[in-house]
Parts: sequence; C-alpha cells; structure tokens
Amino acid sequence: MAKPKNTDEYLARLEGNFAHPILTRVREVVLETAPQVEETIKWGAPTFEYKGIMLSMVAFKKFAAVWFHKGALFNDPKNLLEATAETTKSMRKYNVSSIEDLDEEGLRGLVLEAIEKNESGEQVEGFNQRDKKYDSSELLNEALKSNAVARKTFESLPPSHQHEYVEHIESAKQDATKQRRVEKALLLLEQGSGLHDKYRK
Repeated sequence: MAKPKNTDEYLARLEGNFAHPILTRVREVVLETAPQVEETIKWGAPTFEYKGIMLSMVAFKKFAAVWFHKGALFNDPKNLLEATAETTKSMRKYNVSSIEDLDEEGLRGLVLEAIEKNESGEQVEGFNQRDKKYDSSELLNEALKSNAVARKTFESLPPSHQHEYVEHIESAKQDATKQRRVEKALLLLEQGSGLHDKYRK
C-alpha cells in the first residue's frame, strides 16, 4: 500500500480502528496547543514540526503511540513517556490503548515541552553518534546482490528502516543465527516489507 500523502489520508485509513479516535484527538490537541506547527508525513507517519521535528504519531495493532523526538530531555511530570529500549537515546513514546486513557492535559504539557526544546536547540548528548558496527551488514549486502526484488525494496526503505535490518542481523552472536536472520530479511523484503511493518499500521 502506498504511503499516505498527509495526515487526513493517514487517519482516513484508520476509520473503524480503535486508534482512529485516539490519533484524531491527539492531532486536535497538538494543533490547539501549538497552532504554529506544520504537519507532514515522515517514515509513513503523521509528523509535527516546529523548528525541527517535534513529534510523530503511529497506530500499532494494540495501541497508538505519540513519539517525542527529544522526549529524553522532558520533565514529564505525569510520567507518561517511556523508552522503547535501554539504548534509545533521545526519543520517548506515550502509548495509549483507548480514547478513555488519553491524558489530554499531560499531552498538552508534553507538546509545550517539545516546543521549548526545539526553540532552545537542546539535544541529547551523543544523540547523533551512531554505533558504526551496525552501519552495514556484509552478509546482507552479499545476499541482496543475488536477489533483485529484495534489493529494490531495501534500497527504497528509509535509512532508519534499513538500519533495523542491519542491526537485527549483526546483533546476533552466532553465525548460524545471523544467517537465519538474513534469510528472514530476504523473505520480508521480497514481500516489500520493513522488518517491523507488522507492528505498524
């Protein structure tokens, strides 16, 4: 399926899904709180920018998430934010499973913090320092040379989604595991999928 062209189209695709009212209201709260933001689509998800990326919102199978790109710097007095993993340096997400669970007051506070951090230009220390051992995978590169369909999909993915494949393969400790992960990667790529697309809407 083609990526949505704008937020309206993204939300329209969620009609009838539990995430539709959640993300519709999230959008309203963001625009009410920060009318100066610009809406765009990045990585296939609605994204709000003001002096840089502030936040994105994504529908998953069991919850909707609001990703704050500098969330690690926030005070977050209501403790709404969490990191996806211990190694996540800057981004933090606010997960919401139902419209009743949406803390609108807390969300407004997070939006205001996002504006403040972007205006100040503050960054998480070491945020742009990538782990170079996951920059590329020789195993994956060799496999893609002989699989044009998978290679075309991989080259069309955003850098962050390519990185997910590389890290998934290279983080394996045993060569046999790496090889199995390469084979899995090729199957997904042949289907035109990113590694974690099944968790994305």
